[in-house]
Amino acid sequence: MELAPEPLWEQGSLTGMADVTVERVVSEKVETNMPDAPVAGPALTSSGFSAPVPEHAEVEDFSSEPLAERLHARDLARRCSAYAELQAKMDAGNADTELWALCGASVDMALAESLPKGQDAALNAVAAYLKHCPGLEAKTVLPWVRKLTEHKAIDKPKMQQLAPSVVLLIAEIAECPAVLQELTNCLNELDDSKKKSTGFLKKQIAFIIKLISQLLGDFGIKKMPPKLGYLSFVLKYVSDSDRGIREACYSVAIEMAAWLGDIGDLISPMDEPQKKEVAKRLEAAGGEQKSKPIRCYRGDAAAQHGDGARSSSKPAEKADDLFEKVDPFKKLPKGWCISAVPSMEKWKEKLQHLQVLSGVLEGPAERHLLAPHEGYGALVPTIQRMLK
Repeated sequence: MELAPEPLWEQGSLTGMADVTVERVVSEKVETNMPDAPVAGPALTSSGFSAPVPEHAEVEDFSSEPLAERLHARDLARRCSAYAELQAKMDAGNADTELWALCGASVDMALAESLPKGQDAALNAVAAYLKHCPGLEAKTVLPWVRKLTEHKAIDKPKMQQLAPSVVLLIAEIAECPAVLQELTNCLNELDDSKKKSTGFLKKQIAFIIKLISQLLGDFGIKKMPPKLGYLSFVLKYVSDSDRGIREACYSVAIEMAAWLGDIGDLISPMDEPQKKEVAKRLEAAGGEQKSKPIRCYRGDAAAQHGDGARSSSKPAEKADDLFEKVDPFKKLPKGWCISAVPSMEKWKEKLQHLQVLSGVLEGPAERHLLAPHEGYGALVPTIQRMLK
C-alpha cells in the first residue's frame, strides 16, 4: 500500500493544509454569521510571518503625575509631557510665580537634551519661557548661548533648526553685542581646539556664523554694526574648504548689503573668486534693501510703548555708531617713516613709499573714520617740505 505524501511546507504557503484551514474558516463563518474582523497577531505574507502592527498607537497620559517629577524623570516621554505642559501654560498666560521658578530651574536640563524628540519639546518650552517670563536679566540668559553652540548635537538637523530661535530671543533680552561676544569667544576657542573631530568642528563654526547672519537680518545694521568685529570672521572663513562655512559667510555678506547697499569697501580684502561669488549672489537677490528690523530689544520696546513721541525724536545714527574707527599707524609696515622720503634719490621710490601711507588713509568718508592719534602731526612738516 502506498502512503499518502506528507504535506509540503513552502515559503508563504501551507500546501496540503490550506484546504482544511479554508474549509474550517468558512464553516465557522456560516455557523456564526459574523463578518470578517481584523485578526490580532502575525500575518502570513509571501515572505513569511510579519510582526503585528497596532492600528492606533496610544499616547500615554502623564498629566496626573506632578510636573516637577516629570521634568526630572528618566523616562523621555514623561519629560516631553512636562515640557509640553509648561509651554502650553506659558503661551496661554496661565503661568504663576511657582511655574516660572520651576521652568527657570529646569532650563539647563532642557538645553542638555540629546535626543531629537526631547530637544523639540525642551527648546520650544525654553523659547516660551524667554518670550513670556517677566524680569529676565542678561546675566541669567547669556550663558545659554554657549550651552547651545557647544551642544554635543549641534551638528544635527534638529538642533540647527531649533537653537537659532532661542538665541534670537536671548538677544532681545541681553542685546546683540553681548550675544555676539559669546559667539566670538566660542569661535576663538574653537580655533585653538584640537580635541573635536574636523566634521563636527566645521558644522559648529558654520552654525555660529549663520547665527551672526540671523542676528544681523532680524535686528538690523544699527544693532549689529560692522564695528562689532564679526566681519573679520567672514573674511577669515569665506575661503574655507567646507561648503557650509562658506555659505554662512556669504549669508552675512548678503545681509550686510541688504542694510548698507554697496559693501565693496568692506569686503575688499576677499580674494577675487569670493568677491565674484558675492556679486553673483547680490545680483540674484535683486538688490533688495532692508530698512526696518523685525526684532527689537525688550528695553527699546518698553520705552516705545511708554513714550512713543520721545522715541521717535531719537537722533539719527552717526557713522561712528556703525563703523569702527581706523588707526592707520597700526596698519603701516614696521619701520615705515615719512621722514625717509626727502633722502630718497629716485622719484619713483618716493612715490611708492608715500603710496603705502595713502593706502591706509583712503576709504569712503562715511565709513573710513580715522581714530585720533598724535602721529598725524609728525607727518605735516615732511609733507610741507615736499610741497614747496
